Amino acid sequence: MGDKKTSKQLLQEFTAKTYDEIREAKENGELIGWSTSNFPKEICQTFDLKIMYPENHSAAVAAKKGAIPFCEKAEGLGYSMDLCSYARINLGFVEREEDFGFGLDVPAPDFLCVSNNICTTVIKWYENLSHNLDIPFLLLDIPYNTDGYYTANKTSYIKAQLQYIIDEFERITGKKFDYEKFHEILRISSINGALFTKALDLIGKNKPSPVSGFDGYNFMALMVVAKGRPETTEILKAYIAELEERLATGNYAFEGEEKYRLMYDGLACWPYLRHNSETLASMGVNTVGSIYCNIFGTSFNDLDEYCQGYASTNNSQGIDLALQRRRAMIDEYHCDGTLCSVTRSCKPWVGITFEISRQLEKEKGIPFATFDGDQADPRVFSKAQYETRVQGLTEVMDERIAQRE
Repeated sequence: MGDKKTSKQLLQEFTAKTYDEIREAKENGELIGWSTSNFPKEICQTFDLKIMYPENHSAAVAAKKGAIPFCEKAEGLGYSMDLCSYARINLGFVEREEDFGFGLDVPAPDFLCVSNNICTTVIKWYENLSHNLDIPFLLLDIPYNTDGYYTANKTSYIKAQLQYIIDEFERITGKKFDYEKFHEILRISSINGALFTKALDLIGKNKPSPVSGFDGYNFMALMVVAKGRPETTEILKAYIAELEERLATGNYAFEGEEKYRLMYDGLACWPYLRHNSETLASMGVNTVGSIYCNIFGTSFNDLDEYCQGYASTNNSQGIDLALQRRRAMIDEYHCDGTLCSVTRSCKPWVGITFEISRQLEKEKGIPFATFDGDQADPRVFSKAQYETRVQGLTEVMDERIAQRE
């Protein structure tokens, strides 16, 4: 018998399978769609629709060093360099003249699913795709929440739109919606959200952490592409078992002494994720929690909570809710500082990052540092700046830790 597969091996195989499913569906004459990351994917799954997520896809393309050619292609078509690099990669990818490879070539969509809970750029991005490809465009409108809680009228507004989406899919597919199947998928989705949160809590709440906090990013993709699937349940259970074994045996993956614990605020810089992680580790820094990553671990008991989950993304919240989440992470994950990626193409996030960081430093007494980054465009990132900023942050954390002691 062969060795038991690790959770990362299972993840890689399943991720490849999801792309194969999309290609096979298209070859078989089935409708396929493209969707933003926080559209109600459980509805799509109920209709047995195969969906590609351009944000994940663009990140994967960037990791394979394909970002610059596709960004330049989009910029040559008139799209500004200030736009989201996920959008530019995708818009350039659509216009490619040859296969990209790496198992990432996907067919053109037959419909588009959009929710503005991650930003408003996606609306124009997908409107352009809809116009250029002459295909339907479904929008879930999430009201920006400036309150410190979720009001009943906003929840009702979101819930009413779910029926509209169901009706539109019935029209597009010619199928009737199976509500019993939907409820079962919701049950699995909620379980998987709780499992993902449990895994992240095992990383963040234990001191020292069993692995680097960047490890959680590997499994975040499951929350986007397959949150309601049983395969995700098995992969996350395997990952949790591995984390628990590390904690029980003291076999920590983070090399060296964990001198400092950081909360990471902002989008991951996918082309430089290894460099970012290794730079931090070389200075004894572990990123034990990520606001970006943790937001995907939503679970729910009813449809109201389900709607609130899709309304709780980072860029659909005002400062009050954003501060609540960050305060909790700093306290529960024992953070000594905050490292903020200033992704200027992601304007809703950058717009509140500095004020949030200032308030957290004043309240919690922990320092923060920023660096210029981008989720996918490597032209924006500077290794030297990143290393200098992290070094400066460790010096301030040393002072603050000494003051506390």
